[in-house]
Amino acid sequence: MATQHNFPKGSTKRSKRGRLFRNCSVVFITIPILYYFSYFILRGPMPADPQLIAHRGGSAYRPENTLAAFQNSINLGVDWIEMDIQKTKDGVLVVMHDETVERTTNGTGRVEDLTFAEIRSLDAGNGEKIPTFQEVIALAKESGVGILPEAKSPHLYPNIAAQMVAELSDSDYTENAIIQSFDPLTLEQIHEYDPEIQLCPLFGLWELNLKDPTPADATKLCPMAEMIILNPWMIKQAHVDGREVYVWFGVSEHPLIARLILAMGADGLMVDDPVALAKILGR
Repeated sequence: MATQHNFPKGSTKRSKRGRLFRNCSVVFITIPILYYFSYFILRGPMPADPQLIAHRGGSAYRPENTLAAFQNSINLGVDWIEMDIQKTKDGVLVVMHDETVERTTNGTGRVEDLTFAEIRSLDAGNGEKIPTFQEVIALAKESGVGILPEAKSPHLYPNIAAQMVAELSDSDYTENAIIQSFDPLTLEQIHEYDPEIQLCPLFGLWELNLKDPTPADATKLCPMAEMIILNPWMIKQAHVDGREVYVWFGVSEHPLIARLILAMGADGLMVDDPVALAKILGR
């Protein structure tokens, strides 16, 4: 007579839970694989010459947004230098990322509350001074490198758009500039002042759609890398619409992430470490 085995009821439940867990794991693994595989199949032609853009001048090697940083990146052979524009109390456009000076200098206070003389007296790192926008334009023009200035904090500086356009025009360097901003109204104002200036609307955290940007005729789009990883189809859509995509990094520009973004079809990367990106690009 065959031996009858009586398994505890709990073991049957555990077995069912185990099968359910395995099935769910297969689904969770399979869906992302199919998602990214389909993108790489359908992404279209790759950019022939991805652009090397030194974010804040290439802050991995020199104090950010200083002439030393910009000159170093120019010497390294970057295609563009990226920078941030704020405005002093007495109306001078200066190159600084933050609205305050504490993080990047030995001073304190808000840029809008300090005169240019007070800003200029500060140490921006290794003895470097905070440059004016005009000084950076002159440095870029000397070497022919392109510039990507960002109009920062337009709510603090209502006429920053007009002043940036004027300084580029006075220096005869508008054709070598692409102005960035998170603020659509500022970019619209720039186009009112000069319809020929190239614009690059910035897209940040959880902005997963690059379709119908403002202004509508922007030739470049500047999304956050982490959002591109979540939705690489943004790049394809931009290319279909005839736009280029210059990507900036919010958290990490690890070489593996940079390679992935390039493989997804980005037209350029804004990086703190232009040397590492140059190696990836084979330069």
